[in-house]
Amino acid sequence: MTHRTETVIALAAIAIATAALAGPLPAQTGGVRPDVIILLTDQQRADAFGAAGAEDVRTPTMDRLAREGVLFTRAFAATPQCSPSRAALLTGRYPHRTGVMGNTIEGLEGGGAAADRPFSGMSGALDRSLPTLGGVFAAAGYDTAYFGKWHLGGTPGGYGFETHDSRVNDATLARRVTGFLQKRAATGAHKPLLLIVSWINPHDIYNVLRAAPPDAQRLAATRLPSNLVDPLEQKPFPQRHYLQEDQGKPFAGADQNVWRRYRAFYNALIETVDREIGLVLDAVPRRDVPPITVFSSDHGDLGGAHGLPYKGPVLYEELIRVPLVITWPGRIRSTRSDALVSLIDLLPTLCDLTGVRAPGGVDGLSLRPILDPAASRSVKWARDTIFGEYYGKQAWRVPIRMARTARWKYVRYLGYGEELYDLAADPGELRNLALEPSAASERTRLARKLDDWMRRTGDTFPKLTVTDRSGLVIATDKTK
Repeated sequence: MTHRTETVIALAAIAIATAALAGPLPAQTGGVRPDVIILLTDQQRADAFGAAGAEDVRTPTMDRLAREGVLFTRAFAATPQCSPSRAALLTGRYPHRTGVMGNTIEGLEGGGAAADRPFSGMSGALDRSLPTLGGVFAAAGYDTAYFGKWHLGGTPGGYGFETHDSRVNDATLARRVTGFLQKRAATGAHKPLLLIVSWINPHDIYNVLRAAPPDAQRLAATRLPSNLVDPLEQKPFPQRHYLQEDQGKPFAGADQNVWRRYRAFYNALIETVDREIGLVLDAVPRRDVPPITVFSSDHGDLGGAHGLPYKGPVLYEELIRVPLVITWPGRIRSTRSDALVSLIDLLPTLCDLTGVRAPGGVDGLSLRPILDPAASRSVKWARDTIFGEYYGKQAWRVPIRMARTARWKYVRYLGYGEELYDLAADPGELRNLALEPSAASERTRLARKLDDWMRRTGDTFPKLTVTDRSGLVIATDKTK
């Protein structure tokens, strides 16, 4: 069922303060703005498709996109959780600036029992006054549509998406989007289109222990992570607590057979999503100006790294690094980039490439210097550090912050200590160097970078509180 705008962001509320950069890439578009198609999976780690190096999963559609565009090998979510990551992507702002720091719980913005006693690690709906991709592109004359998982409170109609259906499930999502595209083409629509299609999977990995085991051939083909074994003794306490008492508990002490089952089930979910993405792409109408297509995910999945499943209070690479491919046939050359990029960069990038005026106040940067070789000669990619954050889950609030460079990663838990990894020597993040004298200078340098970022972005991390798993606030001097 199609819904027309319920409360589309008013143009005055968009607060457009900065002009977009110099329009589309060098190849001329004849003044016609391209369609923009964003394809989102949920909980897909960066290496979980063939073109990214996975040898035990078949993903022809994702691989084709990677061959046709720019595959970013160091792309990161702003946070490894559904709601805050999606809010960051849509607004170009860090989670602590959107107000959605944990997963959303309905009812917080409207008062009532949920507002009186919200879950400690969760948040209310995304603030409708913030400029979003939907509102910004609608104001620029685009048709805007959103189908699939939303998880931000309310509906996409309240954030600038004129056509939307966030109740459709994965089984019918591709068919729903295909029908929308066919109907739109039949009516002779002339406006450019911003379309976001958001699948739930491979998030259904949470069903792995309830589902029938995969077949023997798939199990035999699975690859286990090299960092599967980690006693976590030199890591912050919440990691062990997650494994011993939280969602990791069924996997405490799991053997390789259990993890093979986990990985095989996960790969099957990804292969299903890959086929669904292919159906959507096949339905995209051909226009004189080809569409810009983005493929990504809101966060990753631990998948047995460090002996941990799913997602929890950690900022390991498997969880915070995500797939990211951007294609624009004839305008963007096929390549790989190891630049440090974030999902908060998508809003300013898409505005830049389409000539849409970008809103002010965003934290993201346009990726045009990477996508456009001509632009890179005059504007160099400026980011040398990725910052990430985590707030909590359900009633368990465990604030965490991260500063990650090309080689080093520094992580600070509120009340639970620090982590420091030399990713060149230890890509599996097994040896925590935070307390080792030989790494003291690097720890100090990155700690200062993190402190400076928190000051610049108004992050209240030092003033947040920590809770136990029941939601009871704990004094940070008692968490050590």
